[in-house]
Amino acid sequence: MTTFSMTDTPRAGRAIAALGALSAVLLAVATFGVFLVAPEDAASGVIQRIFYFHVSVALVSMLAFMVACIAGIVHLRRGGDGSDDVSLASIAIGLMLAVLTVITGSIWAKAAWGFWWRWDDLRLVSFLLIILLYAAYFVLRGSADESRQARFGAVYAIFAFAAVPLSFYAVRTARSFIHPVVVTSKGADMPGTMLVWFLISVVAFTALFVTLLLVEVQQRRAARALEDVKRRLEARSATPTGGH
Repeated sequence: MTTFSMTDTPRAGRAIAALGALSAVLLAVATFGVFLVAPEDAASGVIQRIFYFHVSVALVSMLAFMVACIAGIVHLRRGGDGSDDVSLASIAIGLMLAVLTVITGSIWAKAAWGFWWRWDDLRLVSFLLIILLYAAYFVLRGSADESRQARFGAVYAIFAFAAVPLSFYAVRTARSFIHPVVVTSKGADMPGTMLVWFLISVVAFTALFVTLLLVEVQQRRAARALEDVKRRLEARSATPTGGH
C-alpha cells in the first residue's frame, strides 16, 4: 500500500503552488495573445479565436485519458493506491475538459454556422461517445465493492482509451465543413503567428491539467492518511484499559 507522510506535504505543496502559478501565468499570456495579438481569421471573424481554446482543451482531454490508461496498466502490474489515484483523477479532469470541448465547440458552431449541434457529423458524435464512455467509469466504480473498485477501474480505463484514437481518426478523416483541419500531414495549416499562440495555449492547458492532477492526487492521499489515523484512534479508544 502506498504510504503518505505528512512531512511530504510542505514540499509537495510548494511544488504544486509553483506549478499552479506557472499555469496561471501561461493561461493569462495565452488569453492576452489570443484576443489581442493573434491575427483574426478573415472568413470566420472574431469567433474564430475560440479555436485556440477549443482545440487545446480537446487535445489535453485526450492526454488526460492517456495518462489514466497508463496508470491503469501500472496498477494492474504493481498494485497500490498511487496509480489508481492518478487514473481516477485523470479521468475526472479529462471528462471535465471533454465537456468543455463540446461547450466551446457548440458556441463556435452556433456563431459560425448557425446551429449548436449536428447528429450527422461524425466528429461531434464520436466525441460525445467518449464523454458518455468515461462518465460510465464512475458508475462502474460506484457499483463495485470497495476492494475491487481500483482493479475494475484500471481495466475500464485501459479499454476505454481505445475510443480516443478512434475519435482522433474521425476528426482527421471525416469530410465536414464544420471542423476545419488545421494540422495536416504537411504541417500546420495556419500562419506562423496563429501557430505560436495555439502552441502557447496547448502548453497552458497542459500545465493546468498537471496542476489539477497533482492537487487531486495529493488530496486523496491526505484524506486516506487522515482516515487511517482516525481508525487507529478509534481502535485505541475501544481497547479496554486495565483495572486498578
